[in-house]
Amino acid sequence: MTDQSSAGLSEPRAHIVKDTLRVSDLDFQRHMGNTAFTEILANARYAFMNEQVRPAVGFEPIIALVRLEVDFKGQVHHPATITTETRLDRVGRSSLALAQRMLVGTRLVASSRSVFVLTDRSSGAATPWPQEIRALATTPELEASHP
Repeated sequence: MTDQSSAGLSEPRAHIVKDTLRVSDLDFQRHMGNTAFTEILANARYAFMNEQVRPAVGFEPIIALVRLEVDFKGQVHHPATITTETRLDRVGRSSLALAQRMLVGTRLVASSRSVFVLTDRSSGAATPWPQEIRALATTPELEASHP
């Protein structure tokens, strides 16, 4: 279950996604497995990109994930509600970086950084981000469209 909201932001300009830890997310030690961390982070990145980036660039260009770093900071045990904060960290000419924090309550359990490159679908060449995306980097608060 995923709930998207920007209420009660702990990071400025953060896009918030809340998930409920599922039994299928557990490993043999009965805590959240590493693959579940990456899946939950991916879902939050997708929500951010779908709500904040795709409306400005459309679906014709390819937004390619070219770098992903995950730092595991703490264990998560069932039951748990996981809050993932995603924010635009940097916009380059054709790349953008997202920073993410994953929390259980106020406890940081993971952080992540990812880099995407906007590419032309037919040529595969890197393409500059439109001004609307650059403006996101200075928006005081990103709001999810699904409270």
